Amino acid sequence: MRISEIRLKNFRNYSSLKVCFEKRINILVGDNAQGKTNLLEAISFLSTVRSFRVKEETDLIKKDCDIARIEGLITSQTGEKRLTALITANGKSLLVYKNPVKKTSEFIGQCNAVLFTPADMDFFEAPPKVRRRMMDVELSKLSAVYMENLNQYAKVLKERNTYLKQERPDLQYLEVLSEQLINLQIPIIQSRREFLDFITERISSLFCRFMDENHVIAVKYDSEFENYDSLYDQLKSKMASSLKRDIALKITHVGIHRDDARFLLNGFDVPTFASQGQKRMLILALKMAILEFIVSKINTYPILLLDDVFSELDIKKKERFANLLPKEVQILITTTEIGEIKGWEESELGVFIVKNGFIAPHKEGIR
Repeated sequence: MRISEIRLKNFRNYSSLKVCFEKRINILVGDNAQGKTNLLEAISFLSTVRSFRVKEETDLIKKDCDIARIEGLITSQTGEKRLTALITANGKSLLVYKNPVKKTSEFIGQCNAVLFTPADMDFFEAPPKVRRRMMDVELSKLSAVYMENLNQYAKVLKERNTYLKQERPDLQYLEVLSEQLINLQIPIIQSRREFLDFITERISSLFCRFMDENHVIAVKYDSEFENYDSLYDQLKSKMASSLKRDIALKITHVGIHRDDARFLLNGFDVPTFASQGQKRMLILALKMAILEFIVSKINTYPILLLDDVFSELDIKKKERFANLLPKEVQILITTTEIGEIKGWEESELGVFIVKNGFIAPHKEGIR
């Protein structure tokens, strides 16, 4: 999968932009606050229909404008697709081939991109919801069914929590809501577990090749379940046991909304025992393992977006990282210095200068 063209209108600091990406590896070079990350944000928005930087979508609209437009031309094994996202104060509209889609799930996954940003360095120390979101974002891009189950689970959970705030909640109605939650979360748990099992299989090898050292990485699905052979019975039992506490504290205590993914380095918790350098390389190994998981599901590589990935790596790690990336994947990288780019043939590279909301090809290439 590749993005061959992107057009922006009144998005962030871009009044009007059209860029074509003809090379496999595309370097966006410029000083800070010129628009490099904004471009990656636009491509990521086409993939996930959300910003990785702000909660309010109106913040994506250029100041004093009413509407922002993101349009991307995506090519894959199935052909060429033009995707459009329109963002206004009243919400967003999504179009495929200029035709509006009825459900977000019909749009997500049409452009599949995996993103690294400097904010990912907080991934291991962040609250569990950040790691749950990582799983849910990647799995939703691959399965409309997963996304629908997740959305329905959130709706029923909200309804149950609201009902628990009643003075005397009806136990039979709570039982109905609990049953709905159980049936919705079983396939979600199974998908999350499959995802983390795959990541565990691949991440140790990738991390060791980055570090040129021997380590064992494990990713554990941290939930209340002892095994996955009788999920329905376990969920039923745990929700029944938690009912009095739920009523007393007026919130649902059992369910996938409390799960986590726990990362271990040589048997020890990564947040506590790993160095900053190890965490950075582990995040990159995770991103590459995600690439491979996506390929295993849809038989094509996603687009890889790397925001300021090289700034904290030494020369050897830069070259190892570049050499380990699959030859089939299209990459967009932001940097403040062209000299930071190591490990690729110049013939593979397309270099663009980004300055104050304008982008132009760098005619002289890398020197």
